[in-house]
Amino acid sequence: MVESIEDRQDNSSNVGENPWQKMANEVLRQPQKESFPTYNESFEMVRGNFQKNYNAKVESLQKLKEQLATTDENDSRMVNYLTGRIDSEMSTVSYLGSVLKRMRLNDEEDLKKRSEILGKFSKAVDEVIPDGEPIVFHGVNNIETIKTIIESGGLKTPEERGVDFKSFATQIDVTAKKNIRTSCNFADAGAHSFLPYGGMFVFYPKEYEKDNVLSTGDGTEVYGGVEGVDLREERFVGLITTDENIDEMEEIFQTNGLDTKKIFTHEQFLEYCRRSFSKQSGQGY
Repeated sequence: MVESIEDRQDNSSNVGENPWQKMANEVLRQPQKESFPTYNESFEMVRGNFQKNYNAKVESLQKLKEQLATTDENDSRMVNYLTGRIDSEMSTVSYLGSVLKRMRLNDEEDLKKRSEILGKFSKAVDEVIPDGEPIVFHGVNNIETIKTIIESGGLKTPEERGVDFKSFATQIDVTAKKNIRTSCNFADAGAHSFLPYGGMFVFYPKEYEKDNVLSTGDGTEVYGGVEGVDLREERFVGLITTDENIDEMEEIFQTNGLDTKKIFTHEQFLEYCRRSFSKQSGQGY
């Protein structure tokens, strides 16, 4: 089975293998820029590297298709090999295309907000949600992947999607409120990616999974993960993202018959929790 585009960008993925992270690491190894404008000068270089990678994969994909077309159909071993390679390359081309579509220059306000999400927001979530609430979070760092999840009806396990899983969790990787910082990290492709913030799906696990969620403690994620969720289910709480993505998410929610009131900015989600759980945060956000 091959890796899907969805597996490249969410809690269920081997995120360290993402191409943009490899390129970002190369940028980080260079002498650090002292001012914000010079930092953005690396945008064209990073985008150029992605474009070269994309073009090379498109060419490779075409050659594989041509090779398959001339392969004896009775040679099942070669046919299966080429088919697998083509599926894999198509997934990579789709992923790189989604990155190129979304890349844009950062601005200081965006970077500041994303820094606050990791710090203030993570802390505030732990304060506004009572300890006995088994609510869970699943971070996805690419808007195109989020759209794919919404259009498919919800979060599905690797087995349900027909792909190999590369995490210790055999189901959906999630975090509870005390380790939400991990999901926040998964939801952000990083400043050097020049990509918008992604988002976090928020939902309640099934009844039999709640004790496992609540016993997670201070670990990075809920051990083993949880079953997926249909976004039309009542236990789906909503999607948290940034202002940059709100209009687009509202449109795709409407198109797929989902409640747009379940789309939150991080501040709105905290306010939702304060109203729902009647537990005021002393810190604010």
